[in-house]
Amino acid sequence: MKLPIYIVSDNHFLLENTKKEQKRRDYLFEVFKNIKKTGGSLIIGGDFFDFWLESINGPPFYYDNILNELEELNNNDIEIHYVLGNHDYWDNGYFKKKFRGNIHKKDFSFSIKNKKILITHGDGLLKHDYLYRIMKKILRNKLIMFLLRLIPRQISCKIARKISNTKNKFGKEPILDKKYKNELKQFAIMKMQNENFDAVLMGHYHQIGIENINDKHFIHLGDWINNYTITQYDNNYQWKQKNMTPRKDNK
Repeated sequence: MKLPIYIVSDNHFLLENTKKEQKRRDYLFEVFKNIKKTGGSLIIGGDFFDFWLESINGPPFYYDNILNELEELNNNDIEIHYVLGNHDYWDNGYFKKKFRGNIHKKDFSFSIKNKKILITHGDGLLKHDYLYRIMKKILRNKLIMFLLRLIPRQISCKIARKISNTKNKFGKEPILDKKYKNELKQFAIMKMQNENFDAVLMGHYHQIGIENINDKHFIHLGDWINNYTITQYDNNYQWKQKNMTPRKDNK
C-alpha cells in the first residue's frame, strides 16, 4: 500500500440533499483534492454512508456526488480500501464496480515496513452488546440480505431516514463510559500481544485519539459529524490525527 495513508470513519453521510449536508461533503472533497496531489491510499473505516442497501432497482438515492468523487480518486491511482460498518454493510458489489474499492466485510489488516496494522470498525466488541451481535448475525445472513434487496429503494431509504439517529448526534460530543473505553483498549492490547499488531485502529464509537502502548498504537478514528477526523500514516511512518474544519463551521 502506498504512503501516505489517509483514514476516515463514521462519516454517516445522510440520505438528503441539503446545504448543511453538502457542506459536510465538501470538507471531505477538499481532503480528496489533497490526496490526489500527494498520492497514497485511502481507507474507509465503516459507516461512511448513514445507510447503504443495494435494492434490486439500484443503490440508495442522494450519494451520486460522493461516489463520483471516489471514482475520481481511483482514476488518479489512489488505492481505496473500504471496511464495511453496521450502517453500510449491505454492499452487493456496487463499490467495486463504481470506484474499484477493495471491500472488507470483516477486519482489514496489512503490513508496511514490518509494521502490522489492523483496521476494525469495532461494532459488537463490547461485552454488553450481545443482543446486537445476535441481530448482526441475522441481518448479515445471505437469505435475509437477499430479501432486503427486494425492498424498493424508495421504501428502504424512507425507512432508513426514520430510524436513523445520526441527526441527533450533531453538536453533541460522543461520551463513552471509562469502563467501555478500557474494554476497547484491552481488545487492542490483546491483538497487539497475541497477533503482534503494531497499530489497532477502530471506528464505530466516534471517539478520537492516538494512544501509545509500549511503542505500539491504539487509535480511535473519530467521525465526520462533530470532529471531521482524518487519521494519517505519513511518509515517515508516523501517525497523525487532526480535525479538518474549525469548530464554528460545524454548526
